[in-house]
Amino acid sequence: MLALQLAGVVWSAEAEDVLNEGLNLHDAGKLKEAISYYDRAIRLNPRFAEAYYNRGNAYYDLGRYQQAINDYTQVLRIDPDDAEAYYNRGNAYRRLAQHERALRDYTAAIHLHPEDAEIYVNRGSVYYSLGRYELALRDYNEAIRLNPKDPEAYYNRANTYVRMGKKEEAIENYNKTLSLNTQLVEAYYNRGFAYAESGEYEKSVQDYSQYLSFNPKSAEAYYNRGLARIRIGQDEAAIEDYSEAIRLNPKDAEAMYNRGLAYSRLGRYEHAARDYTDVIRLKPRNAEAYGRRGLVRLQQGRDAEAEADFKKAYQLDGKLKNKLEPLINEAKKKPRLTP
Repeated sequence: MLALQLAGVVWSAEAEDVLNEGLNLHDAGKLKEAISYYDRAIRLNPRFAEAYYNRGNAYYDLGRYQQAINDYTQVLRIDPDDAEAYYNRGNAYRRLAQHERALRDYTAAIHLHPEDAEIYVNRGSVYYSLGRYELALRDYNEAIRLNPKDPEAYYNRANTYVRMGKKEEAIENYNKTLSLNTQLVEAYYNRGFAYAESGEYEKSVQDYSQYLSFNPKSAEAYYNRGLARIRIGQDEAAIEDYSEAIRLNPKDAEAMYNRGLAYSRLGRYEHAARDYTDVIRLKPRNAEAYGRRGLVRLQQGRDAEAEADFKKAYQLDGKLKNKLEPLINEAKKKPRLTP
């Protein structure tokens, strides 16, 4: 009996050594090599929870989430009170969009570690993904109580307030986020959206500009800044933004449509007509684009083509007639180009 016990001690010590080699490789970013060492450690000691745990982490870092889940599950078979295994398995379930399982694991982790703010943040994010905003808000509130200097908790709470239609509270939380971490650049983008929703378009433009200084290839940011600029009468600047959005995303029909509107307001009808034509090419059933092109063609004196566009618009959307007729009557009163 004693000989067997001594052999177990030797195997355990050897498994520890192999594990440490794996951890060194893991820290060096050599994940696949690390896994081979974790495999060896587990073969030496099949109940070596730490080896399963770290192999699970390596699989997670490689994006092999189901294998990570399998290893965290094995850890919990050996030690049912391992809060970190519940937490990490919850993260893996979340990556696989298995939200209810993630919730169960985060809740188990909270039961074991009720003072860990990060777990509340992640559980709140799952509630947010499920549209359960009150529960998400409750978790973010608790995370902030436990760690008042966590910018991610404020950022996520701000996003939740946006979804709940509480724009003022959202802006306050984005402000707090950026006071704690000016590099959390998504907060500029989302605060810009919240400002626009609140009618504060100049501030919205400033935030989108700040975001673009970090992410100059964001078609969405150029598009949204263009929308805000239109609201403060900066049509030329808006056209520049829409043009950049289209350059970055040549299939952005909404940017084309809104650039067409801006060109129309400036009397640049040929440019507007081209944009509406491009929208129709991308979205042949876009009734609004036919209607708007028809209005432009009226201004160009191309009445027959305008009527054909209006007819097509009404075929696609019969309700559009009530909206277009006042605009058509107004367009007919304006000076027109000679065809």
